[in-house]
Amino acid sequence: MRLQILAVLLCSLASATAVYSGRKSCPLGFMQHKKSCYWFSNIHGSFAEASAYCSYMESHLVRINNKDEDGFLRSYAVRRGKAEKYWLGATDLNLEGRWLWEGRRPMVYSNWSPHQPDNYKGKEHCLEMKRAYSNYIWNDASCHGYSKSHFICEKEI
Repeated sequence: MRLQILAVLLCSLASATAVYSGRKSCPLGFMQHKKSCYWFSNIHGSFAEASAYCSYMESHLVRINNKDEDGFLRSYAVRRGKAEKYWLGATDLNLEGRWLWEGRRPMVYSNWSPHQPDNYKGKEHCLEMKRAYSNYIWNDASCHGYSKSHFICEKEI
């Protein structure tokens, strides 16, 4: 828990420093790719906890908009190799089968694993990248609090 608090404090300090200096750069712990900064969590949380954690860090669960961005994130996840899965910021909670990014943004790009999304037993409504599926291909998963996962936060520059 101390490590988590320290990480949040360091990210907050780095964010404040970047604003103060007038530079537009990523906060400490975030990695830049084009016009976004990404933070790969080292902690587990439910989908709701992950979303709240990203909001606290003035970011949101990642929205993947194209193949290049997806490739960057998957490549980093493969190299890093510490998490089996990561929450991404999309659900079909509003209407079954209609996947939207947080903020009700339409999904214009997807990279689903074969036979996904399958809404197994009618309980899978949140999006994850899962290592078991060919190096982090997308999968639908249960959003319930007992489903814990790492997550990726995104902050636009």
